[in-house]
Amino acid sequence: MPLFTRTFLQLKERQLQLQRREPYVRSAIITVLVLIAYFMGYGLDELVPTHVTAAVIGALWSAVTVLAVFKDHWQETRSSFWATLISGILGALAAVIYLIYLPPNMGSLAVVIGLSLLLSQILGFADRGRQVVSTLLLIVIFSHLNTSPPWLNATMRMGEVLLGAMVGLFGGYMLHVLPVIRAK
Repeated sequence: MPLFTRTFLQLKERQLQLQRREPYVRSAIITVLVLIAYFMGYGLDELVPTHVTAAVIGALWSAVTVLAVFKDHWQETRSSFWATLISGILGALAAVIYLIYLPPNMGSLAVVIGLSLLLSQILGFADRGRQVVSTLLLIVIFSHLNTSPPWLNATMRMGEVLLGAMVGLFGGYMLHVLPVIRAK
């Protein structure tokens, strides 16, 4: 089939999809879940007085976690929930080890990143290695921005990840139990 014809058919198919209500309902649901996680993450960060300056960033981390967990199918959402939590824990542990025991330079950070990615692959979370490193780097950044101990920064990030993951899991479960969107 010629490229022009294939492209035209794909555009026509997308146009038909946008005429149904499912894309709009799905977008609205995901937006609501992201907002719920944001406000919960903000509230969590306001509970820790030494951490208030990072409340907005922490709230955004909770919101981003919803997007990492929430999937189109319940089984995928459930699997993504556990993978996200384990990836967050691995990243937090790697960050605390780096911040407490290693000299703060790019060489030791590169070693920790490489070992974290390798451990992710060994444990079967190769597809979540980037998430492990993202958590690691976020905790390192927070530790350089404020005077809180590394374990507190890691604990706060894990709390934000847990909140976002639970909101994403809840949203996936609600769509599974109360199917608002019917796949055709």
